[in-house]
Amino acid sequence: MNVFLIKHQGKILPVDGEMSGIPEGQVMTASIAKPRNVAFHRKFFALIRLAFDYFEPQEVVYRGEKITPKKDEGEFRKWLTVKAGYFEVIGYPDGSVRVRAKSIRFASMSQEDFEALYSAMIDVVLAEVMTQLVKREDVEKMVDIVLGFV
Repeated sequence: MNVFLIKHQGKILPVDGEMSGIPEGQVMTASIAKPRNVAFHRKFFALIRLAFDYFEPQEVVYRGEKITPKKDEGEFRKWLTVKAGYFEVIGYPDGSVRVRAKSIRFASMSQEDFEALYSAMIDVVLAEVMTQLVKREDVEKMVDIVLGFV
């Protein structure tokens, strides 16, 4: 259950005035986090969708055969996240390592970090996906169009 809380006169209270389903006197535990800007969250995913729609995988030779890789939006988001510098390196017993995208869940990162990731992702989109565009403003305007703001 997610409950939105507000501090009022020194007390933490539920925003809707009640917490239905919780018996009076019941002790509960909760993790407190300031929610991120939901509109900015939508903008973030609009950027990913825009870049993903623009991206077309190139035919490659794999084990002697020419194949066109499948497009996968989740993998594309992870790739953008890693390229934007938001990753962790995982070690394995054989000494090898893998680079994995960090989580972007609401509880995993602050609004400030999320905005920095968004900005870095625009740089990646310009450098590696939408290479014919030269200005951030062009990408921002396209994202606004996707969101219906223009």
